[in-house]
Parts: sequence; C-alpha cells; structure tokens
Amino acid sequence: MNKCILLGIVLFVLLSLGVLSQINQPTTLSFNDNRICNVIAHNEVQDIYGNCVYYNNYTSCLNISGPNTFCSLNQNQRNFSCKTGEFIFIRNTTECTYPKKFTVDINNGIATKKYDIDFSGFGVCVNSTENDCLAITCGSLHGGSARNGIFNGCDGGKSCQKFLFCEEGVRVLYKASRDDFVAEDPTYKLSKLAYKEVGK
Repeated sequence: MNKCILLGIVLFVLLSLGVLSQINQPTTLSFNDNRICNVIAHNEVQDIYGNCVYYNNYTSCLNISGPNTFCSLNQNQRNFSCKTGEFIFIRNTTECTYPKKFTVDINNGIATKKYDIDFSGFGVCVNSTENDCLAITCGSLHGGSARNGIFNGCDGGKSCQKFLFCEEGVRVLYKASRDDFVAEDPTYKLSKLAYKEVGK
C-alpha cells in the first residue's frame, strides 16, 4: 500500500512539473509574409579562353634584277588570348511572389493562435517590433501612406492603421491627422482592415 501511495505521489509531482514547465514558457510571436518561392533553372554560357597564334604570311623581295625579283615567303607569328570554346552550365535562381497577406502566430507554450491580415485591397503593410509586441503597420493607397507598392510612412497627415500583436492580446490603432496612433481617431475616414483568427 505504501509503495502505491509513494508511486502516486511521484507521478503527481512529475505531472505537475510538466504542466508548470509548459505554463512558464515565454510567449513567442512569429511573423510570416506568406511568400511563395520557386527555383528556376536556366542555362548559362561561359566562354572558355586559351592561347591562339596569329600567322602573318608576307612576301619580301630584294628587287636585284628588277621589280618583284629575288622574293621569298616569310612568316611572323603572334601569340594572343582568344575564345576557344564555350561551357554550358545550369544556374538556379529563386523567384518569390508575395501575396498581400501576413500571418502572425502567438504561442504561449500551451496553445498557438494564428491570425491573418489580408491587405490586398488596402495598400502596403510592413512589420516591426514595438515594446515586445509585433507591429503590423498598414499604409493606404487612398491615404497617401502607400504608393506603387511602397510604404511611404505615416507622417504628415497620412492615414495608417496599426495592429499590435502582444502577449496579452491584439490591439488595433489608427491615425490620420494625428501624430500618434490611437484606438479611435475621428479624422481617420478610410475603410478599416480587420485581422482574422484562423486555424491553429
């Protein structure tokens, strides 16, 4: 009986330590730009160089008994570097496309939450880190903060939206004529992006 109780206590302690080790794991934030990359193979030609000889044949005449008499055939040669052939080899290049969607994973050691931001109809989004949070800042094509696929920043009255993915949750902030991001900016008049929780 005592052995069973002792075994039960040992199992309980081990299970408790396992659960505590999972609970005490730090939360990790990861970012995926969902790029799709393909390896493209193509042939490249490389020239092969070697030594070549140029032969210059000429006639030299002494003209002893008249023009073009006592002539002899002579030859000069000159060595130079020249192309002697070609070498064809296969070179691989990686080409990537970037769908206009970001995915953020928040893993607290027990479970992972996955969020998508689809900005295909909005403009351009960029990621950064702010105070241990993952920040996704989106510039609008209509708000002056994005143009021709380039993020132009949020200064000077440009309209932007920001997502802050933190250990404690997600915050959505806006700015237009303000200098800082806030939860509610009445000067922000554009459509708002939404994040969506997707499968684990």
